[in-house]
Amino acid sequence: MSTKARAILDEIRALPPQELQVIWRELQLLSNPAPTTAAADPIRSARGMFAGSHLTEALLTSRAEERRRG
Repeated sequence: MSTKARAILDEIRALPPQELQVIWRELQLLSNPAPTTAAADPIRSARGMFAGSHLTEALLTSRAEERRRG
């Protein structure tokens, strides 16, 4: 543990019980962030949406044509 972390911990230990409980709740929230939902993560929600539609091949073909054109 770093000296800075140790100093912070000593300050927390010196707090009154009510404030210590508030700090404890806040630390629990920090250590257990809310899981991201599919709506909040557009990449995850779109994963597999176009499976089997040959989009990769179409993209590669398009890029090859652009390269040939210059």
